[in-house]
Amino acid sequence: MKRVLLLAGLLSLVACKGSSNGPNDTPDAGPNNPGDPDGGGGPDGGLASACVVQTVLAERCASCHGAMPAQGATMPLRTLHDMRVSSTRDGSLSNAERALIRMRDDASPMPPAPHERASAAELAALEAWIGEGMPLCGGTSGPPVPEVAEPNLLEQSTLFSCTEGVRSDAPTRIRRMNRREFTRNVGGSVERSWTGFSFYDNPLDPSAIEQYSSWATDETLDEATVELFLPVVGEAASPWTMSYPDGNRMERVFTNSRFNCMFNDANPSDTCKRFHLGQMLEFGVFFRPPTEDELTRLTAFATEVIAQEPSKSAAIRADSITRISNAAWMMTGAMFRREMGGEPADGRVTLTGLELGSQLAYALGGRAPSATPSFVWPHYSAPLEGHLADVATAAKDGSLAQDATTTALIKKYLGGVDAHQNGTPRFDLVQDYNEEQRGKRGQYWLGDGVAGFFREWLGYGHVSAVFKESPAATSRFEIEGLGYISAVSYDNLLTNFHPLEPTFIQQFDDLIARVVVEDKDVLANLLTTRTFYVPSMQNAAYDSHKGLSHPYNVSEVLPATIAGRWKTLPATERAGVLTHPVWLASHGGNFEDDPSIVHRGKWVRENLLCGFVPPLSSVQVAAQVGAHAPDKNARRRLQEATAGAQCQGCHRLMEPLGLPFEIYNHAGFLRARDHSPSGGWTTPDGSSTLTAMPDPALDGPVRDAVELSERLATSRHVKRCFLRQTFRYFMGRPENASDACTLTQMEQAYDANNGSFSKMLTTLMTSDTWKTRRVPRAGE
Repeated sequence: MKRVLLLAGLLSLVACKGSSNGPNDTPDAGPNNPGDPDGGGGPDGGLASACVVQTVLAERCASCHGAMPAQGATMPLRTLHDMRVSSTRDGSLSNAERALIRMRDDASPMPPAPHERASAAELAALEAWIGEGMPLCGGTSGPPVPEVAEPNLLEQSTLFSCTEGVRSDAPTRIRRMNRREFTRNVGGSVERSWTGFSFYDNPLDPSAIEQYSSWATDETLDEATVELFLPVVGEAASPWTMSYPDGNRMERVFTNSRFNCMFNDANPSDTCKRFHLGQMLEFGVFFRPPTEDELTRLTAFATEVIAQEPSKSAAIRADSITRISNAAWMMTGAMFRREMGGEPADGRVTLTGLELGSQLAYALGGRAPSATPSFVWPHYSAPLEGHLADVATAAKDGSLAQDATTTALIKKYLGGVDAHQNGTPRFDLVQDYNEEQRGKRGQYWLGDGVAGFFREWLGYGHVSAVFKESPAATSRFEIEGLGYISAVSYDNLLTNFHPLEPTFIQQFDDLIARVVVEDKDVLANLLTTRTFYVPSMQNAAYDSHKGLSHPYNVSEVLPATIAGRWKTLPATERAGVLTHPVWLASHGGNFEDDPSIVHRGKWVRENLLCGFVPPLSSVQVAAQVGAHAPDKNARRRLQEATAGAQCQGCHRLMEPLGLPFEIYNHAGFLRARDHSPSGGWTTPDGSSTLTAMPDPALDGPVRDAVELSERLATSRHVKRCFLRQTFRYFMGRPENASDACTLTQMEQAYDANNGSFSKMLTTLMTSDTWKTRRVPRAGE
C-alpha cells in the first residue's frame, strides 16, 4: 500500500477490497463468518455445516414444512433464512434452535413417526451451524459465495457480557470514501448548485447491500466508476489553479506568494513544484502530509506534463495543474484511507495518529481533517487551515493518543447550539444554504457525520423520492375540503419548489439535533418527545405554503420565529420520531391503504429490536395484497393476503409492530377516519397485541403508535439495540462477539450519565476497539 500509483496504474490497484478479509470481520468460524472452507466450524468445515443443514431441510422437513405447510406444521422451513427466524412458540429461540430441541426430543420428535429421524451427524451439523451464527451455504467447491453479515442474528445478551481480556477481533483494513465524503472534502455543497454543476454528482455511492454507508466491505474502484469520476474530479483542481467554481476558493493559494512560481514560471523548479504539490496533496487530496515517495512520484509526473505544454499561458498552465490534480486523485492515498496501524505487537497494531485523526474527522464531521473550505459570500465555511483543522493538528503531533484530546474534540464537533458564528445563523450550514434559509432552521446542530447516523438509522434521507397519492387522504384536511392545499404543500415540503420554510427533512433533522444536543435520556426522548419543529404559514403567498403544517395535524398559523416553530403536539397524537410524519412517510406506501404496516413494522423489528427478518429473496409466494376496495382498509387488505402459514413465518415478525401506526396514513397525516367493512367510514384502529417479544416487558396489547413508542422507550433491549446501531455506524462494520467489552462499556457510560449519547460515543471513540486492529491472518 505504500507505493503511490498514478493514473496509469490505477486499475491494478483498485481491485483491492475495502476490508482486508471480505464481508466478514472474523476470519475464524463465528457469528459473522461461515468459517474456513478447508476446515473448522462444523464436522466438515463451516460452509459444509450450512450445506448439511440445507440438505436436511430438503430431505427431512420439506414434506410438512414446505411453502404451504401441511400435516399440522405451522411454518415453512424450506431455507436457511426460515431457520434463522425467531420461533412462534418461544421468541427467545430461533426456529433452528427450536428444531434442534425437537429433533432430540424422544417424546415429541421431529420429524415425527413414521418418518426417519435425523442422524447424529446431522444433529451435530445443525448444532455447529447454530453456533457459527447460521451462515449461508456457499457450496463445497469453488470460492465462498459473498455474504452480507447478519449481526441481528447474534444473541444480544452475549454482546453485553464482557469477558476480561477479550479484545476486538476486527482486522486492519482500508476504506474508500463515499459520495458525500468526497463532496465535503473538496469544498462542495450537497445541494444542487445554481450553475448546474455539483461535486455531489460523483459516482462514489456506498454499497447498496450494506446497512450503513460507513461500512467498508468490497468498496472498490472499477473502470466504469473511474470514467464517471474523472469529469467531476477535474473541478477539484480549480482552487489550485486560481479558478473558483462554486466558491471553493483555496485561500492559502490566494494569499501565499510561494505558489506564484507555479503559475508564472515557464519551467518551475523542483522546489517550486514540490511546495505546490505538497500543499495540494496535504490540503486538497490526501488531507494528510504526503510521504516522500508520493511527493516524488507526483513531482516527476508534473515535470512531464509541464514539459508537454505547447506554449506558456495561464489557461494552458491551469490545464496542466488540472491534469496533475487528476493524477493525484487516482493515487491510493486519495481514494482510500488506511486503518493499517504501526508496527505489530502481540498480533495487534495501534492506529497511527494520522489514521486516528482521519477516523475521528469522518465519524464526527463526515469529511477529512483539513477538508477544503467553501467561500460563500461573505463567509468562508472554515478558516484557511480547513475544516476540522485542530483534528489534523492533533493527528500530526500525536496528541490524539491521549483520551483527553479526543474527548475535547468530540465535545466540539458532535453538535451544539447555534451561536451566530461570524454574525450569521447556523454557520454549520453555510456551504449549502443562504442566510435566509439558514435563519429559519432550529438552533440545534449536529456534525455532518453524527447527523448522518440518525438519517441512516431512521432511514429518512430518501423521503422525497417516495411517491404519495393524495397525501392528506383520510385526514381531517381531506374531510374539510383542503386536500389540494395539503397535497401541494406536502410536495413543497419535499422539494422546496416554492421556498418559504425548512424542508421536511430539515424539520426532522432539527428535532433530532435538539434531543441529542440536550443529551439526557437521548433514546427515550427521541421515542417520546412531543416537541416538534413545525413550519410556519405566517408568510404564506401560494397554495403550496398554506398547508405546510398539515402533516403535523396543525392548522394554526405559528409565529415565523425559531421559538414559534417549536410546537408541543397533543399527547394522544404524537410521541417521538416514530410518529413524526417524515419517518412515517419514509416507511409508508404510495397509497393510504397500502401495506405501510409491513414497512414500519419491519423497521422496528430490525432497527429497534435488532431482530432478523428474512429478505424478500427468500420469499417464493406472491408478496402483494389484493385490489383496492372501499370496504377494505390497509389492515384488512394485508390480513387477507398474509393469513396463510406460508406468509406468517415472516409477517408475524412485522405486522404486530406495524399495526399501531395505522392511526396515520401513508404520508404521516393523522387519520380522522378509515375504511369500514360496510363500505363507509369508521374510526381509525391502531390496536395490536405483541407476543413473543425479545423483551417480555414489551408483550401485551397496545392502543396505537403513541403507546408503542412509550413502551419501546422503557425497554433495556431496545436501548441495547440502539447502542449496537451506534457502534455499527461509527465503527464502520457490524459488531461481533469479540466487541462485547466495548459495547458493555458504552452501555455503562450511557446509563451512568443519564442516557448521554455524547458520553456513550466518547467511550467508543476512546476504546481499545477504536484505536487498535488485529493483524490479518494468512489468507485474509
